[in-house]
Amino acid sequence: MANKRKRAPKEAPNDVQPTQKRSKSETPATNGATTKSKPSKTPNKTLFTESPSREDRAREADLYDKLGREDADERIEAADIIISSLLGSCSSFSEAESVAEPILRRHLEKRLFRGLASGRNASRLGFSLVITEILNQLFGKKDLASSKYTGLTFDQVRKILLRSTTPIGMSGQEERNHYFGQLFGIECFVRAGIVAEDKQKWFQVLDLLFELSQKKSWLKPQCGFIIVQAVSQMKQGLAEETMQKLADQGYAKTPEGVAIWIAALDRFPDMKVPAQPWRHPLAASSLSGLPAALKDSGREASNEEVGGKKPKQGNWTAQLHFVWDLILAHFAKLGLKSEDDASEQFKQFWSRVVDEGFFSKNASDSQKFSGFMIFQKMLEGAASCQFIVKTLFSKNLMVCLMNQAAKEDRYLHRAAIKALKAIEVAVQTNPTFLPAILKELFGKHGAYNFDQRTNTKTVDKLLQHTTPDTVKTVLKTLQLKDISKSDLDEEKYYQALGNYLFRLASIQPESSEADDSGKSVPGAAIKVLTELAYSNKSVPESIRENLRTRSTSAFAKLVRRPEDFGFLCEAILSIETEVDPDDEVAGTVLPQAFERLKDLLDPSKATKATRESRQALALLHAVGVLQFYNQEPDIMDIFEELEECYEKLAKEDGGAEEGASEFLVESLLAMIARPSALMRQVSQQVFEAFTGLVSAEALKLLTDPLAVEENDKGRQTLFSTEDEDMMDVDGEDDNASDNDEEELDSDVEIVDIENAGSDVPDDSSSSSSDSESEAEEEEDKDEALLKALSEALGPRALDPNNDAASDTASDVSDSEMLAGDANLAQIFKLRAKTTSKKQQKKDAKETVVNFKHRVLDLLSIFVKKESSNGNPLTFDVLLPLLNLIRTTTVKPLANKSHEIISNFSKGLKKARNNNAPEAETEEKIDADSLLEMLIDLHEEASKDPSHAFAKAVSTASLAVAAVLCSDKLGKTEEVFLLYAKTQLKWFQGEVKIQQAFFSDWLNWCQSHAAVAQELKEKEKEKEKEKEKEKEKEK
Repeated sequence: MANKRKRAPKEAPNDVQPTQKRSKSETPATNGATTKSKPSKTPNKTLFTESPSREDRAREADLYDKLGREDADERIEAADIIISSLLGSCSSFSEAESVAEPILRRHLEKRLFRGLASGRNASRLGFSLVITEILNQLFGKKDLASSKYTGLTFDQVRKILLRSTTPIGMSGQEERNHYFGQLFGIECFVRAGIVAEDKQKWFQVLDLLFELSQKKSWLKPQCGFIIVQAVSQMKQGLAEETMQKLADQGYAKTPEGVAIWIAALDRFPDMKVPAQPWRHPLAASSLSGLPAALKDSGREASNEEVGGKKPKQGNWTAQLHFVWDLILAHFAKLGLKSEDDASEQFKQFWSRVVDEGFFSKNASDSQKFSGFMIFQKMLEGAASCQFIVKTLFSKNLMVCLMNQAAKEDRYLHRAAIKALKAIEVAVQTNPTFLPAILKELFGKHGAYNFDQRTNTKTVDKLLQHTTPDTVKTVLKTLQLKDISKSDLDEEKYYQALGNYLFRLASIQPESSEADDSGKSVPGAAIKVLTELAYSNKSVPESIRENLRTRSTSAFAKLVRRPEDFGFLCEAILSIETEVDPDDEVAGTVLPQAFERLKDLLDPSKATKATRESRQALALLHAVGVLQFYNQEPDIMDIFEELEECYEKLAKEDGGAEEGASEFLVESLLAMIARPSALMRQVSQQVFEAFTGLVSAEALKLLTDPLAVEENDKGRQTLFSTEDEDMMDVDGEDDNASDNDEEELDSDVEIVDIENAGSDVPDDSSSSSSDSESEAEEEEDKDEALLKALSEALGPRALDPNNDAASDTASDVSDSEMLAGDANLAQIFKLRAKTTSKKQQKKDAKETVVNFKHRVLDLLSIFVKKESSNGNPLTFDVLLPLLNLIRTTTVKPLANKSHEIISNFSKGLKKARNNNAPEAETEEKIDADSLLEMLIDLHEEASKDPSHAFAKAVSTASLAVAAVLCSDKLGKTEEVFLLYAKTQLKWFQGEVKIQQAFFSDWLNWCQSHAAVAQELKEKEKEKEKEKEKEKEKEK
C-alpha cells in the first residue's frame, strides 16, 4: 500500500505541465488570460477514457488541480466537469453517457479518495464535493451501483476510503492529514443522503465514527458533528436506535452526546430515549450531571497514553465546541413559544452549568477561558432574545470578568477584554439591549463605577449607542434611587453620575437618528445634568462645582448643533434653586430674563423670517442665566445689553431698529473676552444668525480691535483695567494666579499664542529679535542685582575666592547686620517687582492675541456667509485684515487673516456665478468708493515687501478689481490705469512690491481674456446660424 501511495507523485511531473504548477499563485484574472482559460468558457465535458492519451492526462491533472484550489468558483466549475466526465449529465443519465466501471474505480482510488488525505490548499473541500455527488448517484435514487456499477458496492467503496485514508507508519502532520481525509470521506456518505434511511449502511458509518473518535481525541467533536447531521436526516425510529447505541457506548455524557441529544429531541420531541443518563440534557432534572459533561467543551484534549498512563491535560483552543450553538438555538426556539418559561429554564441552566461550573473558584484557567468564549457566543447569537442577555451577567462571571480586566498582567486579561468588546458589539448591533446590559453592569453583581474597576471605557462606549427610544430608560438606570446600592460614598457616586450624563450630553447623533417626536439624547441628558448641578439639594457642596463645570462643558458641545438650542434653553429654564431675596439681580433682573427667554421660545410668535434670530437671542439669554448661576462677574451689564437687544431685534415683524446690531456685537465681544469654550461657541452661533443685520458701524466694532497693539497698552485699550492698576506692586498675588490657572475647568480655553489657529511655526525675525532683546535685558538685570548685593554686603562677601568671608562675617555688629537685612529685603522686593512686570507683559500679549483670534473667528463667519450673498460690507474687512497681517508678530493671526481674505475672494466668485445675487451686489456697491479702496490696497502693498503679505494683498486687490471691471460698474479703464501706475512706481524704484503682485494681475487678465474670446466666438457662431436661417427662409 505504501508503494501505491508513492507512485502518484512520480506520475505528477509527466501529467502536470509547468504552466499548471504556476497557476497556483496566479489570480483568476491571470489564469483567464492564458490559453488554459478557454475551456472554462466552453467546458470540455467529454468522458474520461480507460487508456488516456497525454492530452487526456494533462486535462485530468488540470481539472484535479483546480478542484483543490482555494477559489470556490474554480472548485465548483472543476467539480461539475469531473462529474459530467465520469457520470454524464446529472439531469439525464444514460449508460452511453457515463464511463465504464474500471474508469470510475480508478478515479475513486487514485484521485478522489486519495485527494482527501492531501493538505494542499482546499483539496478536501473540492474532492469531497465530487465524492458526495458520486455516492448519491451510486446509492441514491438512481442506484447506479445495482444497475451499471455492480462491482462498486457500498462495502467496496467504504473499503476504498479506508485504504486511501488509513495512515500506516505515519506520524505528525501526514498522519493528521490522513485522519482528516477519512473524516471528510465519512461525511460524504452522510451528506449524500444515502445512510439516513438504511439502517445497515448507517450503523457501518456509525461504527467508523466510533472507531475514528477513539483514535484521536481531537477528532471527537468532528465525529459528533457528523452524527448530528445524520440525525437531522433520519426518521424517528432509526434516531431512537442510534440514541440507544450511543448510550451503550458511553457517548451520552460528553459534549458531543449532549449535542446529539439536543438535535434529536428538537427534531422529535416525543421520541423514546434511553433511561440513562437523562431524558433531556437541558431539563432541570439533568442539570446536576450536565456541568461535568460540558466542562471540557472548550478544551482540545490530548491523546490518551497507551499502557494505562494518565491522560495528559489538553491544550486550550480558541474554537468553541459546536454544542453551544445547539444550546443557544434550543433556548431561542423555546423563547418563541413562551418567553417566561424559556427565561426561567435558561436562568437555571446558566447558573448551574456556566456560572457555577466554568467560573467557580475551583475552575481551571482553561475552563474560565472557555466560559468567556461561551459568554461571547451567547451575546452574539441572542439577537432577538433579551431574556438571554439579562441572564448572562451572573455573579461568578462578573467577579472573574472585572478581576481579569483590571490589570494587564492577569492570566486571562485578553480574554476578559474580548468579552467586554463583545458587549460593545452586541449593543452596537442591537441598541435596545443597552438598558438591560447597563442595569446588569451596575447591578448587584457588577459595580456602578464599572469603568474604574476594570480600567476600561466600556460604559462610556456603550452610552454612545443610546437612542431617542432608549434614553429615558438609560437615564433611569443611571440615577439610583438608593445611593447605598452603588457601594460608593455620595461624592464618588455623584461624580460618576456626572461623568455618565456628560458622556450622554456629548453624543453627536446622526441625522438618521432624529426622532419625529422631538426626542434628543443630548437634550434629555443635559436637562438631567443641569438639574443635578443646580437644583438637586442632596448633592454635596464639594462635588457641586465639578458638576457645574461638567454642565458648562456639555453646553459648549451642545451649542454646536443648532437643532438642540431648544433643549439647552429648556434645561436652563428647568433650574430651580434658592436665591438671595435681597439680591437685585436675583429679585428683578433674573425673572425678567426668564420671561424674555420664554417669550423667545414661544413658537407661535416666530415667523420664518424671525425664527433664526429669535432662537439665537434666546440662546444668549439662556447663557446669561447660566452665568448668573455660575456667579460670573459683570452679569448685570450682560442682562442690560440683552434687554436692549431684545427690544430692538425680537419683534414680531422681524424688523430691526437702528443701532441694534451694534448692541449685539458689543454683547458678543464681551462674551468672547472670557476664556470659555461655551462663550466662544455661543458667540459664533448667535453671530451667524445675525450676519445679515450687521451694519457698517457694528462691523467697525469688530475690526477696530485688530489694530490695537499686542502689549499691555493694547490690553488697556480693549478692556477695563482699573482692577489691574490696583494690583499689589509687591507681586503677592503671583502664587494665587498660578493656582487659579491650575484650577481652570475643562470649559476654560488655554490658547498657545505661538500655535493657536495654525500648524505653521512662527519663524519671523521680529519674534527672534524680541527673544534676543529679552535675553540681553535679563543679563542687565542680573548684573544690576549683583551690583546691588555687592553694595549691601560688601565686595568681599560675593568673592568666591575669599576664604576669609566667614571670618569677616563674625566681625559684623548687630546694627550693621540689621541694616544689611533691610537692604537685602529692598533689593529682592525690587527684583520681584521686575519679574512681576515681565509676567504682566507676557499675560497682556496673550490676552490681546487670544481676543484677536476670537474676533477673527467672527469675521470668518461673516465673510463666508455674506460674501456669497453679495453683501457689500464684506469689502470693509480687507484693509483691517491686511493691516493685521502686516503689523502682528504672531504668525497664526496672520495666517488666519490671510485665510479669511481667500474665503472672501471665493465667496465673490460664487456670487458672480449666481446672476441674481451679482446684480443686487453691483447695484448696492458705490463704484467710486470701491475704486478708492483699490487705491488704498495698492498703497498697502508697498508697505511690506514680504512674500506672504504680497500674496494676501494681491488676492484682495484682484477680488476688488474683478468687481470694478464688471459691465455694470464700468471701471475697467480706471483699474488698468491704477495697476499701470503702481507698476511704473515699482519700475522707477519709488515703492517696493513683490513681483507676484503684478504676475497675479497678468494671469487674471489672461484667464479673463480667454473667457471673453470664447464668448465672442460663440456669439459669432450664433450670428452665422441666424444668417443661415434667414437665407433658408428666403
